[in-house]
Amino acid sequence: MTKVQTLDHHQHLVSHVKWARENYCHGPRQPYSLRLASADIRGNLVVYDVYKGTAQSRFSDSDAPICDMAWHWHQDATQDMLLVLHPGSNLVLWNASTGTIIWRKTYQRVDHLESFDLDPHQADRVLFIAPDGVWMQNDFTLFRASNSELRRVAWHPNGKTDQSAPNNGPLPKDLNQSPTSLRSDVRRRAARFLYRSTPTASTVALDDPNLVAEIFFHRSVHDVLVAVYPRQIVLVSLRYLCPYRTITIDKASADLLSILPLRQKDGFFCLHTNGCLSFRHAVDRKRYETVPQSESTRLMKQCKPYGFVIDPVGEAKCSILMNDGRVLVWSLHSGASKSAESSAKSFRLNLTHSLTPLPAAPLILQAGPRPSNPDRSQFLAVGSGKGNVQLYNLSTNDVGREYFIQNNAVQGLKWITEDLLLVFHYPNTTTPTALVKSEVSILNIITGAVRSIRKSPSDESPIRTVKVSPTKEHFVITFKNGVPEVWSIADGRKLVWHRTRAVPQATAAEWVRVVGTDMGGGVTRQDLILFVDLNGLFQAYKVKGNIVHEDKTSVFATQTTIGHITAMCRKRNKIVMGDVDGSLIKWIPSESMAETKNLNRGWIKSIKFSPKERTMWAAVLFNDGLDVWEIETMELINQLKPKQFKVTSLDWVSGTHLALCCTDGTIRIFDFRNFHSCSSAINREALLDRVSSAYLLSHEALWKAKSSVLLGQYSGILSDRKVIGEGIANFPQSSNLEQMPLIDRCLASALLLGDESDYHFWKACMRAMPWTKSVLRETVNHSDCSFLLNKEALKVRPLRLRSADMFLCIAFMLGTTFRCR
Repeated sequence: MTKVQTLDHHQHLVSHVKWARENYCHGPRQPYSLRLASADIRGNLVVYDVYKGTAQSRFSDSDAPICDMAWHWHQDATQDMLLVLHPGSNLVLWNASTGTIIWRKTYQRVDHLESFDLDPHQADRVLFIAPDGVWMQNDFTLFRASNSELRRVAWHPNGKTDQSAPNNGPLPKDLNQSPTSLRSDVRRRAARFLYRSTPTASTVALDDPNLVAEIFFHRSVHDVLVAVYPRQIVLVSLRYLCPYRTITIDKASADLLSILPLRQKDGFFCLHTNGCLSFRHAVDRKRYETVPQSESTRLMKQCKPYGFVIDPVGEAKCSILMNDGRVLVWSLHSGASKSAESSAKSFRLNLTHSLTPLPAAPLILQAGPRPSNPDRSQFLAVGSGKGNVQLYNLSTNDVGREYFIQNNAVQGLKWITEDLLLVFHYPNTTTPTALVKSEVSILNIITGAVRSIRKSPSDESPIRTVKVSPTKEHFVITFKNGVPEVWSIADGRKLVWHRTRAVPQATAAEWVRVVGTDMGGGVTRQDLILFVDLNGLFQAYKVKGNIVHEDKTSVFATQTTIGHITAMCRKRNKIVMGDVDGSLIKWIPSESMAETKNLNRGWIKSIKFSPKERTMWAAVLFNDGLDVWEIETMELINQLKPKQFKVTSLDWVSGTHLALCCTDGTIRIFDFRNFHSCSSAINREALLDRVSSAYLLSHEALWKAKSSVLLGQYSGILSDRKVIGEGIANFPQSSNLEQMPLIDRCLASALLLGDESDYHFWKACMRAMPWTKSVLRETVNHSDCSFLLNKEALKVRPLRLRSADMFLCIAFMLGTTFRCR
């Protein structure tokens, strides 16, 4: 699994996300596009062009959060129809490309509608779910708003319509509720209108087996509703208004949380409360067979599955989202059945991918040095409040490694070399004068070994900063209220001060390399430690063996500053400092010259120079945001003052890009010249892994790659033998693509491109043209899907197509309009 895009255009929490469907014939005039519609808790909707990373349109109807939204599935005429259910039972049809309202319908009979579902088999029918029942509209159309009102749908287990279902009036949503409590509240209210017995609404509990979790249209069977209970799935016939089939959950299985029906097969993917996944499909008209369940996910305390989605094309993969941010991808594979009586053993669910999220806030970050070996990647170290450190690969945007250091919160990180990371940690405090027990450790990212350098025997002032010397031999520790310490990295020994009483209580420290000449004319280099005390007085110290001496002959010893210095950073011959009043000070020691800029923005937390050579760009972090300055001319380049979050730490990941650690639990990487958005166009050349997706290619490259697959050539991006084997389940690696039948190659290209329209078209062709030779016809039919293939069924056979069939296939692939005589 590879992250290819990040979209950051919402100012508030996102509540709904819907991918635009691609169920239409693609061609030069209708190219492949990747669009995503999202809505936040303030009712703002954004439609993204995912490839470019830009917002195609923005629109809103009110400040209240929307109830539900869906792209209309009928895309022959247009692909921009987005249905949104707003509060107050307002259904609005939006043009997603322009953000304009096509029509609006307000239902007077129901005060509040929770959600809706479009009938995939009948375009004029929509199902609405309300707190007091299920409602149906039978005259829906895209051209105008309906003039009729909703019709209530209810039933009893005995098949008679229910005219006495309780109706206590609408219960509007509480906007302050969390998603979990809101989902539970919806389930309680949904139990009023569907039940197996006759309990009252006040007696319904969350663990009640009569509780309805979900209700929607069946995707592969006409005129059927699916009602999901914790222990069973009930199929309700809309023609007779009665349940006609019940699927009971095994006693050993956990309760159902949600299910996803399939379009190409009468079956369901089921998500259970313990995080495991199961698949059930119809064997005949009376029996559903259960594929063995996946292993239950190891759930920690307060960790639960949040929801899951299915691959809309092949319907063979499911992604489960946990409430801690993890994403688990499960795939359904077929195999040889060991039993002749049952086919359940011929399938298995495998965990193919796992995506690890960021740890919970507060976070701290530090960008690693650029590796000297070009085969290695640069890492971004992220420390959390639970004592673990994650290393993010900046090339792939994935978590490369994760380490647990200690139970205390990580308060700071500092890279020593490419393989060594210095970490200091202590418990979080609520008062600035609190005393803690601090600890400093060194992590080897290759072996995972953690070496403790410093342990506090008793409570002391918290550590302010840690700075590593240019020679990587020593590091200095400054405290909020205390004397600084100098330690040796190699043997972990604390160095001794020559005159302990003269050591200042430093507010900031920095290593400075002094270059001079000796008696013989040779060049000498010496590392000095520069401290600034509470009075703004500079003091310089040098390390000789195990003793730290004061260097009174240095030019730093005679300099003074203005204000209480809180941050200090050096690049080349310039030192930049910040004080408690927000003043930015540039100091050149060799010239005894200083320049001050009064910014009046309060405490300067940190200053970081860009690693780009021949530039003096510095990022200055404040409590309310950050500035980027050109230090040579002392001019402001750009400024960021976010309102929805605060920046806790920052670092340069490249010469022009800043990584920001935010209080909302995210890490944003910006180009410092543009702080409006951290999204950018997808650069496929920068992706290390081969991604076989039509949406990551240019139109010219896409059609060339598609043509190579159709012609049976192993050339191009999508026609690589390894990529085809990963894109099509159980594809025989020993087979030659050019020897496969043309109709099978067309189906293979549709699978590789994720083309929903082509996939269903070529499946229909296999059933409609029985005279054509096809390897996949026997396995890809109305009741089976591509994931049910096995290697025995994929033997290569000769192709003999009539010229008329060949002409029809090529004309469809090219999108040609022709007339048959």
